[in-house]
Amino acid sequence: MITALLPDSDLQSTVPTEPAVALRVLNKKLLSRLIPIVTTKFPLPTFKRVINRDNSCLLLLCKVSQLQFEFHIPGEIPAAASNYLISVVNVTDQSVSSCDLLLVTVPSRLPVTVTQKESCTWPVSFHPNKELQNKISGQNFNKEEKLSIINRISGLLKEQEAASMNTGSSVNCVMVVNPKTSEVLATASDCTVSLLDHATMRVIDNIAQRQNKQKNISSENSSDNMSCNGHGKRKQGPDHVSDSHPVKKVKTDVCVADDYLCTGYDIYLAMEPCVMCTMALVHSRIGRIFFGKQREDFGGVTNAKLQEISALNHSFEVYNVSISDD
Repeated sequence: MITALLPDSDLQSTVPTEPAVALRVLNKKLLSRLIPIVTTKFPLPTFKRVINRDNSCLLLLCKVSQLQFEFHIPGEIPAAASNYLISVVNVTDQSVSSCDLLLVTVPSRLPVTVTQKESCTWPVSFHPNKELQNKISGQNFNKEEKLSIINRISGLLKEQEAASMNTGSSVNCVMVVNPKTSEVLATASDCTVSLLDHATMRVIDNIAQRQNKQKNISSENSSDNMSCNGHGKRKQGPDHVSDSHPVKKVKTDVCVADDYLCTGYDIYLAMEPCVMCTMALVHSRIGRIFFGKQREDFGGVTNAKLQEISALNHSFEVYNVSISDD
């Protein structure tokens, strides 16, 4: 089974709520004048401003948080706030007064799933996230992709078991794969001599060495093409292109020298990476993490959950791959 590790906010059946103030409008003809005033003063673009309730209309004026700087509204709307809101809408019709102001509950953030949307007590904008829904339901991989992922993790777990038996200590085994070509770019396992020489750190170093080698080859080819003849001019011939017709760069290697480390690549691990290794994967711009076993100590994706920290400048998808004993 392949399970996506998603933020709790995506998996919850409801969304957090907060208090807001609505105006009960009995005379619907006033709405055409009230709505432009309210939306200008208190912009709430993701909320439906008017709903029908109990033979009247409720016009959403603002969130309580938008009034907190001027008024404290713990459980009821104070007279000062009521007078302020009525002055904002500038209603002269006697059928609308401060008595028509009500406290209502609205979502504090937009729903991301259908279930969350249906739990909202006040209508909000909602656009189904099919990718997220597929991750939740486990339908974001086809049969061929699932089989490939499971086989890779299964192979790493067997390799880990053999290595651990030989060394007498827990050893992690990893591989980096280019998902576009399914080519394994680098593999590594823990170095039992050094406490910090983890498999993930070593495989990233292997990717860096591979890219440096490719850069050197590209540099040598470029130097050959730019070499001069005995008269101090560039060699003419099929390899020569004039300045007016620059050569279009063609990426010929799956691990391209222009790419930064693991950008867009997948990493497969027999065991979840530690916090140090997970942070290294953030810096290397890994695309997806697939791991078999969860760490017994503090894990980088199940405990620290570095993939959920918005302050970091990169994030990635994480999947736990469970291998059955059958």
